[in-house]
Amino acid sequence: MSLKNLIIAIASATALAAGIWVSTKLNTPDEPTTAFVLPSPIALPDFSLLDQHGNAVSAETFQGQWDLVFFGFTHCPDICPITLQTLATAKRELAAAGTEPLPRIVLVSVDPDRDAPAQLGEYVDAFGAGNLGVTGELAEIRKLTKALGIYFEKRVADGENYGVDHSAAVLVFNPAGEFHALFSGPHTVANYVHDLPLIMTPLPLVAADVVITVPMPGALVSAGYLSLTNTTPETIRISHVVSPQFAAAEIHKSTLEDGVAKMRRIPELVVPGNSTVTLERTGMHLMLMRPAGPVENVSLKFFAGDDLVLRVDARVTTRDD
Repeated sequence: MSLKNLIIAIASATALAAGIWVSTKLNTPDEPTTAFVLPSPIALPDFSLLDQHGNAVSAETFQGQWDLVFFGFTHCPDICPITLQTLATAKRELAAAGTEPLPRIVLVSVDPDRDAPAQLGEYVDAFGAGNLGVTGELAEIRKLTKALGIYFEKRVADGENYGVDHSAAVLVFNPAGEFHALFSGPHTVANYVHDLPLIMTPLPLVAADVVITVPMPGALVSAGYLSLTNTTPETIRISHVVSPQFAAAEIHKSTLEDGVAKMRRIPELVVPGNSTVTLERTGMHLMLMRPAGPVENVSLKFFAGDDLVLRVDARVTTRDD
């Protein structure tokens, strides 16, 4: 699925959620309610644009802070100013609540013919200090929008009186300068105030090389393989895994002893601090049992007691992929 189609699908469906690591025990971990957190963040492409001061803007510009990125234009009479005002109000409420870090608000123009740097700067300044306006050559803007799945198209009209159709989503870029999450419209202050602190607070475990297999014909079980990296110095003891797509999810270990293949459930998976543990074929792996129906996408939550320590979203794959 292309990024453009992914964004359209997200906008028309209930958003998936991502968790937050907390130090206290919670019976129901708090999660984003409207934002979609990408299973794997997407790196930005190479592009060359300008900010409102005429300074060069590249992928590196988006490194070092969290950014809320909206693609719009200064002559937009409705959606653009309302969305930017929503982001500005949410940022003020987050600041009042003591949230750190605070995200930067970014407007990338999809109307560079009219949005010169000076005009763009005056526009973004109206929504608060520290905002970033981005404009430049149309071809360079399309490099960025194509990579992110953002749609925009100028409506044919006479003279300067024209509009630009564009995606209404607000993208979240992480401090590594990657497309990390997405808010689809309609936008409300409450959604950002609730979801952004959860998105910007990382979970202690990071997953990589995730593979979820399609159940074999006649079987009611899938396997899961991935690596788990503990980004904290503290040992994490995974006690259980849950998935809405399966009735049960357990961690198992396969062994071969004197020519006899054995598989046993592991009651606790220990991931030492600042280390990586791998679940792989013919070793430790996830056993996903009794699917609720045809499965194409799998969501997994890993818990240490009552604490959510990892959230994984992945597509299933054949065993030969």
